[in-house]
Amino acid sequence: MAEAIPENSKEVAIGSFWSLAGNALFKLSSFLYVIILARAASQDDIGTFYLALSAMSIIIVFSDFGISGAFTRYVPFFEGAGERGKIRDLMRLSLRYLTLFSLVLMIILIWQADNIGLFYGNAHLPQAIRIMSLFVLLGNLFRLNYLYLQGTADIKGSQMFQNLQNFLKLAITAALFFLYGASVLTISLGFVLSFLLAFVASFFPVFRSISSISDKGGLGQQQLVSEIIPLGITVAVVSYFSTIIASSDRLIIGFMFEPSSSSALIAVYSMAATLASVLMVFPSSIGSIFLPVVSRLLGKKDMGGMRNVLSTAQRWSLFISLPIAVVMMAFAGDMLSVFYGSEYRSGAAVMMIFTFGLVFSAFSLMASLALTAMRLVKIELYIAAACGIANIALNLLLIPAFGIEGAAAASAVSFAMSAFLLNHFAKKLLGYHNPPETYRLLGAALIVFIIAIWLKPAASDAASSIIAQAGAGEFIPKAIYLIYLGSLISASGALFVAFALAFKCFRAEDVALMSRALEKAGVPAPIPVLAEKVASYGVHGKN
Repeated sequence: MAEAIPENSKEVAIGSFWSLAGNALFKLSSFLYVIILARAASQDDIGTFYLALSAMSIIIVFSDFGISGAFTRYVPFFEGAGERGKIRDLMRLSLRYLTLFSLVLMIILIWQADNIGLFYGNAHLPQAIRIMSLFVLLGNLFRLNYLYLQGTADIKGSQMFQNLQNFLKLAITAALFFLYGASVLTISLGFVLSFLLAFVASFFPVFRSISSISDKGGLGQQQLVSEIIPLGITVAVVSYFSTIIASSDRLIIGFMFEPSSSSALIAVYSMAATLASVLMVFPSSIGSIFLPVVSRLLGKKDMGGMRNVLSTAQRWSLFISLPIAVVMMAFAGDMLSVFYGSEYRSGAAVMMIFTFGLVFSAFSLMASLALTAMRLVKIELYIAAACGIANIALNLLLIPAFGIEGAAAASAVSFAMSAFLLNHFAKKLLGYHNPPETYRLLGAALIVFIIAIWLKPAASDAASSIIAQAGAGEFIPKAIYLIYLGSLISASGALFVAFALAFKCFRAEDVALMSRALEKAGVPAPIPVLAEKVASYGVHGKN
């Protein structure tokens, strides 16, 4: 098949490969990090840490007045418009203002730490907040560096430094646990130190890149004050409402339940939600290269190209993430028990509901990024505000009645509401219509999910029988369960691909890119030919 592959699709495919590889490593180290926390620290310590982190996540949004948010929009736009001098000035000004605002908020946090601890009735929370306040500055500085690399489409460099920070968090925390024991203090220190070292490492290559840009054609003060800063402030408000959806559940759980039980509930909820969030690795990997590509196309005023690459990115995002979502929803309890311990199995319903909500996020992520590239911040503000307010209201309504499962349901409804609104405005403002392949992919995933639920009792009984015959001990049962989960993921993926082929969920460019990728990977010649022939059955209009 000698199908022509659009250049934008090629760029998205190559960038997605590096992003997916980087995100896979990132999630692996994150996964090991969470396992270390769950196995070594108490639920009270873990819950206190995540409560402090949730507070930091909300505060950090305002620590730079949205400068980094505007930054991610303007770097690829200026790149596409050929105005690289403005990128240099924007980076320098962003560093200056970001450092000032972050320091002010750090001082306020340290000053008010005791009052926050009293509010939640948690004696260990002030110590965690004082240490984590450093994250406000260090997290912002580090984020600006890797977002600069991402904005210039250097996905490999951006992923390398993000993975470095994540690995340092794992290594430093493990070392502190070994030397001083697991506690809120050592968890918080390990987290903050990882950002300090990662920022230092990323500073020099970014500084060299910025310094190499010519002084010609810089950013004027008028454009900064009249356009970029107002946009940044609006972005900060948008980010605030988005962060509410991610953090308000834990904060409300901590407020509504007795201090003696709230930390443990937050720990279970956080572990379940963290494991569910693995699903977004796959669409986010595609989105990280999609945003600079569509921003550059906007700079060229190529709206047709934006719609085409949006369709491609959305299709790939769903194809990769849906079979994983099926396994995560159907076997949530098993996964939590194997990875974190039996005391976390109670979060199975939370993980299932949260994962279901994230499917909506995977579906709408590319539409969201397309609106981001178009700098339609008012639309983003309306959507984020509506979903953030709805999330708080639902949390207040559902948590007293249903506990942590109610919090997960509130998040899922917010994700679904956001997805509906984002797709509506992408259709209205960009003229984008979800291609029929996306709905067919969702149908294929639904069928596989029904099959997985139907076969779950038999699969669980078989795994339990094998474990019983293998004898006592801790390693053998866990190894068997890991093999069991891996088999389920493989079987789910195979079934999903079979239904995707039957429902004609692919396009000719998908098949051509797959064949090209297999060839470049050095796969023996007969396999790419056979794979191309099989995949062609899934292209509409092909037999």
